[in-house]
Amino acid sequence: MALTDKAYVAVHDKTGSDKVKLKDEFDAGYLTKIAGIPSKEPALAALVYQIGLLQDEIDYLRTEISANKDKVIPNITGTANHAISFGALTATTVRGKTTYSVVMTVTDSSGAKAVVKTVTLTLT
Repeated sequence: MALTDKAYVAVHDKTGSDKVKLKDEFDAGYLTKIAGIPSKEPALAALVYQIGLLQDEIDYLRTEISANKDKVIPNITGTANHAISFGALTATTVRGKTTYSVVMTVTDSSGAKAVVKTVTLTLT
């Protein structure tokens, strides 16, 4: 699944001592002081809005990373005409004993008709 487009634009292009000055203002609490008064500081209100979008984006990315961190690459391609893919790991419990298995599929599309072979691998 592809990530969605980012919801924010670059807030600044400051580097070096200019970036340090921005951090000093943040550390002094300046941003939180103006957050409640957007009509008096519209430029800063726009900045606060952008920072909020960044926070939303980071929260979304953390959710995606957490949901996908234990997944493996589903397809391995050796050449242009050959591929190996693995299904999800499944667990089956019979009489209190759990057996794990995964389906492996190999595809050869080099000929006129693709050849597909599948095997279930039981893990012990």
